[in-house]
Amino acid sequence: MRALRVLISLLLAASLLLALPAAAFADDGEAFAVTVTVGEKATPVRALQDAYAGNLYLSLRDLSAALSGTAKQFRYNYMYSTQDGYSFFVHPGLEADNESSGSTFPAKSSVTYLALQRYKLYVDNQERKYYSFRDGSNLFLSLTDIELMLDLTAQAESETQLRFLVDQPFRPNPQTLREDGYFEAFNAIVLGDVTNGKLLFTSQSGRSFPIASLTKLMTYLLTMEAVEDGLVRLSDRVHISEAASALSKSADGIIKMEAGMELPLEELLTAMLLASSNESALAIAEHLAGSEDAFVQRMNARAKELGLKSAAFYTVHGLPVYLGESVPVKHQNLMSASDLFTLCGYLLAHHPQITEITSRQYAKLPTLDYTTANSNPMVFNMPGVTGLKTGNTNRAGFCLSVSMPQTVQGENHNLVLIMLGAESVDLRGQAAEILLRWAQENYMG
Repeated sequence: MRALRVLISLLLAASLLLALPAAAFADDGEAFAVTVTVGEKATPVRALQDAYAGNLYLSLRDLSAALSGTAKQFRYNYMYSTQDGYSFFVHPGLEADNESSGSTFPAKSSVTYLALQRYKLYVDNQERKYYSFRDGSNLFLSLTDIELMLDLTAQAESETQLRFLVDQPFRPNPQTLREDGYFEAFNAIVLGDVTNGKLLFTSQSGRSFPIASLTKLMTYLLTMEAVEDGLVRLSDRVHISEAASALSKSADGIIKMEAGMELPLEELLTAMLLASSNESALAIAEHLAGSEDAFVQRMNARAKELGLKSAAFYTVHGLPVYLGESVPVKHQNLMSASDLFTLCGYLLAHHPQITEITSRQYAKLPTLDYTTANSNPMVFNMPGVTGLKTGNTNRAGFCLSVSMPQTVQGENHNLVLIMLGAESVDLRGQAAEILLRWAQENYMG
Protein backbone atom coordinates (compact mmCIF):
# COMPACT_ATOMS: atom_id res chain seq x y z
CA MET A 1 0.00 0.00 0.00
CA ARG A 2 2.69 2.50 1.00
CA ALA A 3 4.75 1.80 -2.09
CA LEU A 4 1.71 2.21 -4.31
CA ARG A 5 0.85 5.56 -2.80
CA VAL A 6 4.46 6.71 -3.13
CA LEU A 7 4.37 5.83 -6.81
CA ILE A 8 1.12 7.66 -7.41
CA SER A 9 2.55 10.64 -5.56
CA LEU A 10 5.84 10.78 -7.45
CA LEU A 11 5.26 9.24 -10.86
CA LEU A 12 1.71 10.41 -11.46
CA ALA A 13 2.20 13.69 -9.61
CA ALA A 14 -0.71 13.51 -7.26
CA SER A 15 0.61 14.91 -3.99
CA LEU A 16 -0.23 18.53 -4.68
CA LEU A 17 -1.58 20.92 -2.03
CA LEU A 18 -1.60 24.70 -2.25
CA ALA A 19 -1.59 27.04 0.73
CA LEU A 20 -3.95 29.61 -0.79
CA PRO A 21 -6.33 31.91 1.11
CA ALA A 22 -9.69 30.30 1.81
CA ALA A 23 -12.43 32.07 -0.10
CA ALA A 24 -14.38 30.59 -2.97
CA PHE A 25 -15.86 27.10 -3.25
CA ALA A 26 -16.22 26.73 0.49
CA ASP A 27 -19.33 24.64 -0.11
CA ASP A 28 -17.29 21.95 -1.87
CA GLY A 29 -16.54 20.24 1.43
CA GLU A 30 -13.08 18.71 1.16
CA ALA A 31 -12.26 20.43 -2.17
CA PHE A 32 -8.98 22.34 -2.25
CA ALA A 33 -6.78 23.85 -4.96
CA VAL A 34 -3.98 22.75 -7.20
CA THR A 35 -2.41 24.89 -9.90
CA VAL A 36 -2.40 23.33 -13.37
CA THR A 37 0.21 24.88 -15.64
CA VAL A 38 0.24 24.38 -19.41
CA GLY A 39 2.97 26.30 -21.18
CA GLU A 40 2.89 29.75 -19.56
CA LYS A 41 -0.74 29.50 -18.48
CA ALA A 42 -1.47 28.66 -14.81
CA THR A 43 -5.02 27.90 -13.67
CA PRO A 44 -6.39 26.97 -10.24
CA VAL A 45 -8.30 23.67 -10.35
CA ARG A 46 -10.46 22.18 -7.65
CA ALA A 47 -9.21 18.85 -6.30
CA LEU A 48 -10.16 16.13 -3.83
CA GLN A 49 -8.11 13.42 -2.15
CA ASP A 50 -9.73 10.01 -1.84
CA ALA A 51 -8.83 7.80 1.13
CA TYR A 52 -5.10 8.62 1.15
CA ALA A 53 -2.96 11.72 0.73
CA GLY A 54 -1.85 12.03 -2.86
CA ASN A 55 -4.74 10.08 -4.38
CA LEU A 56 -5.88 13.07 -6.37
CA TYR A 57 -9.17 13.73 -8.18
CA LEU A 58 -9.52 16.85 -10.35
CA SER A 59 -12.58 18.80 -11.46
CA LEU A 60 -13.22 18.20 -15.17
CA ARG A 61 -15.06 21.51 -15.39
CA ASP A 62 -12.03 23.44 -14.09
CA LEU A 63 -9.59 21.34 -16.11
CA SER A 64 -11.53 22.13 -19.27
CA ALA A 65 -10.82 25.82 -18.67
CA ALA A 66 -7.17 25.11 -17.80
CA LEU A 67 -6.57 23.24 -21.08
CA SER A 68 -8.54 25.61 -23.29
CA GLY A 69 -6.49 26.77 -26.27
CA THR A 70 -4.05 23.84 -26.08
CA ALA A 71 -3.66 20.69 -28.17
CA LYS A 72 -5.59 18.77 -25.50
CA GLN A 73 -8.46 21.20 -25.03
CA PHE A 74 -11.93 19.77 -24.48
CA ARG A 75 -15.43 20.98 -23.85
CA TYR A 76 -17.17 19.66 -20.74
CA ASN A 77 -20.93 19.50 -20.31
CA TYR A 78 -23.60 17.31 -18.81
CA MET A 79 -27.21 16.23 -19.09
CA TYR A 80 -29.69 15.17 -16.44
CA SER A 81 -32.91 13.21 -16.75
CA THR A 82 -35.15 11.69 -14.11
CA GLN A 83 -34.86 8.33 -15.87
CA ASP A 84 -31.10 8.12 -16.46
CA GLY A 85 -29.72 10.58 -13.92
CA TYR A 86 -26.50 12.43 -14.80
CA SER A 87 -24.55 11.89 -18.01
CA PHE A 88 -21.24 13.70 -18.55
CA PHE A 89 -19.57 14.55 -21.84
CA VAL A 90 -15.99 15.34 -22.84
CA HIS A 91 -15.60 16.69 -26.37
CA PRO A 92 -11.88 16.68 -27.33
CA GLY A 93 -10.74 19.47 -29.62
CA LEU A 94 -13.51 21.90 -28.72
CA GLU A 95 -12.90 25.05 -26.73
CA ALA A 96 -14.25 25.22 -23.20
CA ASP A 97 -17.63 26.85 -22.87
CA ASN A 98 -16.98 27.45 -19.19
CA GLU A 99 -14.25 29.52 -17.59
CA SER A 100 -12.41 29.16 -14.32
CA SER A 101 -13.70 31.70 -11.82
CA GLY A 102 -10.21 33.03 -11.16
CA SER A 103 -11.09 33.17 -7.47
CA THR A 104 -8.83 31.79 -4.80
CA PHE A 105 -9.59 28.32 -3.56
CA PRO A 106 -9.68 26.97 -0.03
CA ALA A 107 -6.38 25.53 1.10
CA LYS A 108 -7.30 22.12 2.46
CA SER A 109 -5.06 19.14 2.80
CA SER A 110 -7.56 16.80 4.48
CA VAL A 111 -8.38 13.39 3.08
CA THR A 112 -11.91 12.13 2.61
CA TYR A 113 -13.51 8.88 1.48
CA LEU A 114 -15.25 9.71 -1.77
CA ALA A 115 -18.42 7.92 -2.83
CA LEU A 116 -16.94 6.84 -6.17
CA GLN A 117 -19.26 5.58 -8.86
CA ARG A 118 -19.20 4.78 -12.54
CA TYR A 119 -21.22 7.69 -13.82
CA LYS A 120 -22.16 7.75 -17.49
CA LEU A 121 -19.16 9.40 -19.11
CA TYR A 122 -18.77 9.87 -22.85
CA VAL A 123 -15.50 10.93 -24.47
CA ASP A 124 -15.89 11.99 -28.09
CA ASN A 125 -19.33 10.30 -27.92
CA GLN A 126 -17.82 6.97 -26.88
CA GLU A 127 -18.77 5.60 -23.46
CA ARG A 128 -15.90 5.18 -21.02
CA LYS A 129 -15.84 3.34 -17.71
CA TYR A 130 -13.99 5.24 -14.97
CA TYR A 131 -14.76 5.63 -11.28
CA SER A 132 -15.46 9.24 -10.38
CA PHE A 133 -17.00 11.57 -7.83
CA ARG A 134 -19.89 13.93 -8.54
CA ASP A 135 -20.42 17.25 -6.79
CA GLY A 136 -23.62 18.58 -8.33
CA SER A 137 -22.95 18.88 -12.06
CA ASN A 138 -19.19 18.81 -11.52
CA LEU A 139 -17.40 15.51 -12.09
CA PHE A 140 -14.07 14.74 -10.41
CA LEU A 141 -11.84 12.18 -12.12
CA SER A 142 -8.59 10.71 -10.83
CA LEU A 143 -5.38 12.19 -12.18
CA THR A 144 -4.33 8.84 -13.66
CA ASP A 145 -7.65 8.40 -15.47
CA ILE A 146 -7.37 11.97 -16.80
CA GLU A 147 -3.93 11.18 -18.20
CA LEU A 148 -5.35 8.02 -19.79
CA MET A 149 -8.48 9.72 -21.09
CA LEU A 150 -6.67 12.70 -22.65
CA ASP A 151 -3.42 10.82 -23.39
CA LEU A 152 -1.10 13.38 -21.85
CA THR A 153 1.46 13.38 -19.06
CA ALA A 154 1.25 15.29 -15.78
CA GLN A 155 4.36 16.21 -13.79
CA ALA A 156 4.83 17.69 -10.33
CA GLU A 157 7.14 20.68 -10.62
CA SER A 158 6.97 21.11 -6.88
CA GLU A 159 4.62 20.27 -4.06
CA THR A 160 2.46 23.19 -5.13
CA GLN A 161 2.17 22.90 -8.91
CA LEU A 162 1.13 20.39 -11.53
CA ARG A 163 2.31 20.79 -15.12
CA PHE A 164 0.45 19.12 -17.97
CA LEU A 165 2.62 18.13 -20.94
CA VAL A 166 0.03 18.12 -23.70
CA ASP A 167 2.47 16.92 -26.37
CA GLN A 168 3.72 13.93 -24.36
CA PRO A 169 1.53 10.78 -24.49
CA PHE A 170 0.94 8.97 -21.22
CA ARG A 171 3.17 5.89 -21.38
CA PRO A 172 4.62 4.92 -18.00
CA ASN A 173 7.25 2.19 -18.30
CA PRO A 174 6.14 -1.05 -16.58
CA GLN A 175 9.67 -1.79 -15.40
CA THR A 176 9.87 1.61 -13.70
CA LEU A 177 6.47 0.98 -12.15
CA ARG A 178 7.71 -2.39 -10.88
CA GLU A 179 10.80 -0.83 -9.32
CA ASP A 180 8.65 1.81 -7.63
CA GLY A 181 6.38 -0.85 -6.11
CA TYR A 182 3.28 -0.22 -8.21
CA PHE A 183 2.60 -3.91 -8.82
CA GLU A 184 2.77 -4.78 -5.13
CA ALA A 185 -0.92 -3.92 -5.21
CA PHE A 186 -1.56 -7.04 -7.35
CA ASN A 187 -1.21 -10.74 -6.70
CA ALA A 188 0.02 -11.61 -10.18
CA ILE A 189 0.18 -10.30 -13.75
CA VAL A 190 0.93 -11.79 -17.16
CA LEU A 191 0.93 -9.82 -20.39
CA GLY A 192 1.87 -11.55 -23.60
CA ASP A 193 1.12 -12.66 -27.13
CA VAL A 194 -0.82 -15.94 -27.00
CA THR A 195 -0.31 -16.44 -30.73
CA ASN A 196 3.41 -17.09 -30.37
CA GLY A 197 3.70 -17.42 -26.58
CA LYS A 198 5.95 -14.38 -26.18
CA LEU A 199 5.67 -12.83 -22.71
CA LEU A 200 6.00 -9.07 -22.43
CA PHE A 201 5.56 -8.55 -18.70
CA THR A 202 5.10 -10.88 -15.72
CA SER A 203 4.80 -10.58 -11.96
CA GLN A 204 4.45 -13.63 -9.71
CA SER A 205 3.03 -15.42 -12.73
CA GLY A 206 3.64 -18.97 -11.48
CA ARG A 207 1.97 -18.72 -8.05
CA SER A 208 -1.59 -19.92 -7.48
CA PHE A 209 -4.12 -17.35 -6.33
CA PRO A 210 -7.92 -17.20 -6.07
CA ILE A 211 -9.40 -16.37 -9.47
CA ALA A 212 -13.05 -15.57 -8.62
CA SER A 213 -15.25 -15.33 -11.75
CA LEU A 214 -12.38 -15.96 -14.16
CA THR A 215 -13.51 -19.51 -13.33
CA LYS A 216 -16.32 -19.00 -15.84
CA LEU A 217 -13.81 -19.22 -18.69
CA MET A 218 -13.37 -22.91 -17.88
CA THR A 219 -17.13 -23.34 -17.54
CA TYR A 220 -17.51 -21.81 -21.00
CA LEU A 221 -14.80 -24.07 -22.45
CA LEU A 222 -16.48 -27.26 -21.22
CA THR A 223 -19.84 -26.05 -22.49
CA MET A 224 -18.53 -25.31 -25.98
CA GLU A 225 -16.71 -28.64 -26.11
CA ALA A 226 -20.02 -30.33 -25.25
CA VAL A 227 -21.68 -28.38 -28.07
CA GLU A 228 -18.87 -29.37 -30.43
CA ASP A 229 -19.31 -33.03 -29.47
CA GLY A 230 -23.05 -32.84 -30.14
CA LEU A 231 -24.00 -33.47 -26.51
CA VAL A 232 -25.93 -30.22 -26.19
CA ARG A 233 -27.05 -27.40 -28.48
CA LEU A 234 -26.93 -23.67 -27.93
CA SER A 235 -30.68 -23.64 -28.56
CA ASP A 236 -31.32 -26.11 -25.71
CA ARG A 237 -33.74 -24.93 -23.04
CA VAL A 238 -32.03 -25.14 -19.66
CA HIS A 239 -34.15 -25.88 -16.61
CA ILE A 240 -33.65 -23.50 -13.69
CA SER A 241 -33.40 -25.54 -10.50
CA GLU A 242 -34.31 -24.53 -6.97
CA ALA A 243 -30.59 -24.15 -6.25
CA ALA A 244 -30.00 -21.84 -9.22
CA SER A 245 -33.08 -19.81 -8.34
CA ALA A 246 -31.99 -19.48 -4.71
CA LEU A 247 -28.52 -18.33 -5.81
CA SER A 248 -30.06 -15.73 -8.12
CA LYS A 249 -31.95 -14.21 -5.18
CA SER A 250 -29.00 -14.25 -2.79
CA ALA A 251 -26.41 -11.54 -2.20
CA ASP A 252 -24.29 -13.17 -4.93
CA GLY A 253 -27.13 -13.25 -7.44
CA ILE A 254 -26.99 -11.15 -10.58
CA ILE A 255 -30.18 -11.91 -12.53
CA LYS A 256 -33.26 -13.13 -10.68
CA MET A 257 -34.55 -16.45 -11.99
CA GLU A 258 -37.52 -18.50 -10.88
CA ALA A 259 -37.32 -22.27 -10.37
CA GLY A 260 -38.93 -24.08 -13.28
CA MET A 261 -37.99 -21.48 -15.90
CA GLU A 262 -36.64 -22.80 -19.20
CA LEU A 263 -33.94 -20.55 -20.64
CA PRO A 264 -31.87 -20.91 -23.83
CA LEU A 265 -28.33 -22.15 -23.21
CA GLU A 266 -26.96 -19.45 -25.52
CA GLU A 267 -28.65 -16.74 -23.46
CA LEU A 268 -27.25 -18.16 -20.23
CA LEU A 269 -23.73 -18.16 -21.69
CA THR A 270 -24.08 -14.47 -22.55
CA ALA A 271 -25.36 -13.71 -19.04
CA MET A 272 -22.49 -15.69 -17.51
CA LEU A 273 -19.74 -13.97 -19.51
CA LEU A 274 -21.00 -10.39 -19.67
CA ALA A 275 -22.98 -9.93 -16.45
CA SER A 276 -20.91 -12.58 -14.62
CA SER A 277 -24.15 -14.30 -13.68
CA ASN A 278 -23.37 -16.94 -11.06
CA GLU A 279 -26.83 -18.48 -11.34
CA SER A 280 -26.34 -18.92 -15.09
CA ALA A 281 -23.08 -20.79 -14.52
CA LEU A 282 -24.78 -23.09 -12.02
CA ALA A 283 -27.74 -23.75 -14.33
CA ILE A 284 -25.39 -24.57 -17.22
CA ALA A 285 -23.36 -26.96 -15.07
CA GLU A 286 -26.48 -28.77 -13.86
CA HIS A 287 -27.73 -29.03 -17.45
CA LEU A 288 -24.49 -30.53 -18.73
CA ALA A 289 -23.47 -32.76 -15.82
CA GLY A 290 -26.56 -33.20 -13.64
CA SER A 291 -24.99 -31.46 -10.64
CA GLU A 292 -22.44 -28.84 -9.77
CA ASP A 293 -20.17 -31.41 -8.10
CA ALA A 294 -20.11 -33.56 -11.23
CA PHE A 295 -19.29 -30.56 -13.40
CA VAL A 296 -16.51 -29.45 -11.04
CA GLN A 297 -14.94 -32.89 -11.41
CA ARG A 298 -14.96 -32.39 -15.17
CA MET A 299 -13.35 -28.98 -14.76
CA ASN A 300 -10.48 -30.36 -12.72
CA ALA A 301 -9.99 -33.28 -15.10
CA ARG A 302 -9.95 -31.01 -18.14
CA ALA A 303 -7.48 -28.67 -16.45
CA LYS A 304 -5.08 -31.58 -16.01
CA GLU A 305 -5.49 -32.56 -19.66
CA LEU A 306 -4.61 -29.01 -20.69
CA GLY A 307 -1.55 -28.97 -18.43
CA LEU A 308 -2.94 -26.36 -16.06
CA LYS A 309 -1.10 -27.75 -13.06
CA SER A 310 -2.02 -24.94 -10.69
CA ALA A 311 -5.79 -25.20 -11.26
CA ALA A 312 -8.04 -26.26 -8.39
CA PHE A 313 -11.80 -25.88 -8.84
CA TYR A 314 -14.44 -26.14 -6.12
CA THR A 315 -17.32 -24.28 -7.77
CA VAL A 316 -18.44 -23.60 -11.33
CA HIS A 317 -18.74 -19.83 -10.91
CA GLY A 318 -15.84 -18.81 -8.66
CA LEU A 319 -17.74 -18.03 -5.48
CA PRO A 320 -16.19 -19.46 -2.30
CA VAL A 321 -17.54 -22.63 -0.76
CA TYR A 322 -17.36 -23.60 2.90
CA LEU A 323 -16.26 -27.11 3.77
CA GLY A 324 -15.96 -28.73 7.17
CA GLU A 325 -18.05 -29.14 10.27
CA SER A 326 -17.52 -27.26 13.55
CA VAL A 327 -14.83 -25.06 11.98
CA PRO A 328 -15.83 -24.18 8.41
CA VAL A 329 -13.02 -24.12 5.87
CA LYS A 330 -13.38 -21.62 3.07
CA HIS A 331 -12.19 -22.85 -0.32
CA GLN A 332 -11.80 -20.73 -3.44
CA ASN A 333 -10.93 -21.70 -6.98
CA LEU A 334 -7.22 -21.28 -7.65
CA MET A 335 -4.98 -20.88 -10.66
CA SER A 336 -1.78 -19.11 -11.57
CA ALA A 337 -1.74 -16.16 -13.95
CA SER A 338 0.51 -18.20 -16.23
CA ASP A 339 -2.01 -21.04 -16.47
CA LEU A 340 -4.85 -18.56 -17.04
CA PHE A 341 -2.80 -17.10 -19.90
CA THR A 342 -2.57 -20.61 -21.35
CA LEU A 343 -6.29 -21.22 -20.87
CA CYS A 344 -7.19 -17.95 -22.61
CA GLY A 345 -4.87 -18.79 -25.49
CA TYR A 346 -6.51 -22.20 -25.86
CA LEU A 347 -9.99 -20.66 -25.83
CA LEU A 348 -9.10 -18.05 -28.44
CA ALA A 349 -7.49 -20.66 -30.68
CA HIS A 350 -10.20 -23.33 -30.43
CA HIS A 351 -13.35 -21.38 -29.59
CA PRO A 352 -12.80 -17.85 -30.89
CA GLN A 353 -16.56 -17.31 -30.98
CA ILE A 354 -16.29 -16.42 -27.30
CA THR A 355 -15.29 -12.93 -28.40
CA GLU A 356 -18.59 -12.55 -30.26
CA ILE A 357 -20.04 -12.31 -26.74
CA THR A 358 -17.23 -10.75 -24.73
CA SER A 359 -16.50 -7.92 -27.19
CA ARG A 360 -20.01 -6.49 -26.78
CA GLN A 361 -20.54 -3.52 -24.49
CA TYR A 362 -24.21 -4.38 -23.92
CA ALA A 363 -26.44 -7.33 -24.68
CA LYS A 364 -30.17 -7.94 -24.55
CA LEU A 365 -31.33 -11.21 -22.96
CA PRO A 366 -34.78 -11.48 -24.55
CA THR A 367 -36.16 -14.46 -22.65
CA LEU A 368 -35.22 -12.86 -19.34
CA ASP A 369 -36.22 -9.38 -20.58
CA TYR A 370 -32.92 -8.15 -19.21
CA THR A 371 -30.23 -5.88 -20.64
CA THR A 372 -26.72 -6.42 -19.33
CA ALA A 373 -23.57 -4.35 -19.57
CA ASN A 374 -20.16 -5.91 -20.04
CA SER A 375 -18.37 -5.94 -16.69
CA ASN A 376 -15.00 -5.53 -18.47
CA PRO A 377 -14.09 -1.80 -18.53
CA MET A 378 -11.43 -2.36 -21.19
CA VAL A 379 -14.15 -3.08 -23.76
CA PHE A 380 -15.21 0.53 -23.26
CA ASN A 381 -11.84 2.20 -22.69
CA MET A 382 -9.52 0.49 -25.20
CA PRO A 383 -10.51 0.31 -28.89
CA GLY A 384 -10.10 -3.21 -30.27
CA VAL A 385 -10.45 -5.12 -26.99
CA THR A 386 -12.53 -8.28 -27.47
CA GLY A 387 -12.90 -9.59 -23.90
CA LEU A 388 -12.57 -11.63 -21.88
CA LYS A 389 -13.71 -11.72 -18.21
CA THR A 390 -13.66 -9.96 -14.84
CA GLY A 391 -14.00 -11.32 -11.32
CA ASN A 392 -13.70 -10.50 -7.66
CA THR A 393 -14.23 -11.87 -4.20
CA ASN A 394 -12.93 -10.52 -0.90
CA ARG A 395 -9.97 -12.90 -1.01
CA ALA A 396 -9.35 -12.87 -4.77
CA GLY A 397 -9.39 -9.09 -5.00
CA PHE A 398 -10.18 -7.68 -8.43
CA CYS A 399 -9.22 -9.91 -11.34
CA LEU A 400 -9.25 -9.39 -15.09
CA SER A 401 -8.50 -11.18 -18.34
CA VAL A 402 -8.26 -9.11 -21.52
CA SER A 403 -7.88 -10.12 -25.15
CA MET A 404 -6.86 -7.61 -27.81
CA PRO A 405 -6.13 -8.67 -31.41
CA GLN A 406 -3.22 -6.87 -33.06
CA THR A 407 -1.32 -6.97 -36.34
CA VAL A 408 2.42 -7.62 -36.10
CA GLN A 409 4.40 -7.37 -39.34
CA GLY A 410 1.29 -8.19 -41.33
CA GLU A 411 0.35 -11.19 -39.19
CA ASN A 412 -2.63 -11.51 -36.86
CA HIS A 413 -1.72 -11.87 -33.20
CA ASN A 414 -3.65 -11.65 -29.94
CA LEU A 415 -2.47 -9.89 -26.82
CA VAL A 416 -3.76 -11.34 -23.56
CA LEU A 417 -3.47 -9.66 -20.18
CA ILE A 418 -4.14 -11.51 -16.92
CA MET A 419 -4.38 -9.55 -13.66
CA LEU A 420 -5.08 -11.22 -10.31
CA GLY A 421 -5.73 -9.67 -6.92
CA ALA A 422 -5.80 -5.93 -7.63
CA GLU A 423 -6.52 -4.13 -4.36
CA SER A 424 -9.22 -1.92 -5.92
CA VAL A 425 -11.45 -2.02 -8.99
CA ASP A 426 -10.28 1.38 -10.24
CA LEU A 427 -6.61 0.42 -9.92
CA ARG A 428 -7.32 -2.75 -11.93
CA GLY A 429 -8.69 -0.69 -14.82
CA GLN A 430 -5.94 1.92 -14.72
CA ALA A 431 -3.12 -0.62 -14.66
CA ALA A 432 -4.70 -2.68 -17.44
CA GLU A 433 -4.96 0.36 -19.70
CA ILE A 434 -1.39 1.42 -18.91
CA LEU A 435 0.00 -2.04 -19.73
CA LEU A 436 -2.03 -2.50 -22.91
CA ARG A 437 -1.07 0.92 -24.27
CA TRP A 438 2.57 0.23 -23.48
CA ALA A 439 2.35 -3.11 -25.34
CA GLN A 440 0.79 -1.48 -28.38
CA GLU A 441 3.50 1.17 -28.43
CA ASN A 442 6.51 -1.07 -27.85
CA TYR A 443 5.56 -4.50 -29.19
CA MET A 444 2.87 -3.98 -31.76
CA GLY A 445 4.11 -0.63 -33.00
